[in-house]
Amino acid sequence: MLFDRPDPAATTKSHTSLLPPRAGRLLRYIAIVALISASTAVMMFCPCDSVGLRDYHAISLVALAFSLGAAAAYLVYRRMRRDSGVTGFLRAFIAIIIVGFGVYLELFVAMEVVAWLARPR
Repeated sequence: MLFDRPDPAATTKSHTSLLPPRAGRLLRYIAIVALISASTAVMMFCPCDSVGLRDYHAISLVALAFSLGAAAAYLVYRRMRRDSGVTGFLRAFIAIIIVGFGVYLELFVAMEVVAWLARPR
């Protein structure tokens, strides 16, 4: 009764999702893009040309950007978990490369837009 184990094959309310599968996948992709964009936005605020032991503000912003990127890489890794032919190490490496490229591409585009907006008219 009290200490009986529930049947793991039985579906409970916590195992059922309120969202349809397609909406759940879309929500996961939106979360990945949002984390990558947040990491890029934090890097835009960072005075990264002066990162050193005396500039704690820059170090904290770089750490925050790294944390957001790591969270995005974890979501990409979880999304790639269904690929059974790839080892866990390789999936993690690919996830880090995907997120790193996404952050680099967004940072490049954002810096070009800022430079375009700052040009004299």
